Amino acid sequence: MATPIGSTPLPAYTIPLTPEVRAAYVDLYNKIQDAIDSTMDLATVEALNQWQPQVRLVLDEDDEYTFSKDTNIFASLQKQIKTVNDGITQLRGQIAAIASHFAMAGEIIAAINKVLSVVTST
Repeated sequence: MATPIGSTPLPAYTIPLTPEVRAAYVDLYNKIQDAIDSTMDLATVEALNQWQPQVRLVLDEDDEYTFSKDTNIFASLQKQIKTVNDGITQLRGQIAAIASHFAMAGEIIAAINKVLSVVTST
């Protein structure tokens, strides 16, 4: 398949997905679902909700290609994998930023606790 002028060619992915790669996507999908189920943080839920269906689509298209060996599905799956991998790279950054806020919050809580313990002990 030719790459249009001015576009970046897709990376070569092993399709159908290897069992190890497929298991990693399934694990990611399940971990996203667990996180959605266990958080009340709207920003986190929105970020996770954006990418969970995209991960599911990789798995669904892989299943479809495995059964049909259709070249159109092959091309679609390659694009979907790239889209998901680019997106979850961004998601990783968003989660890291959220986690850094928790670390900062922990430091503030520790400082508050110190103040309160010093104030109440005098």
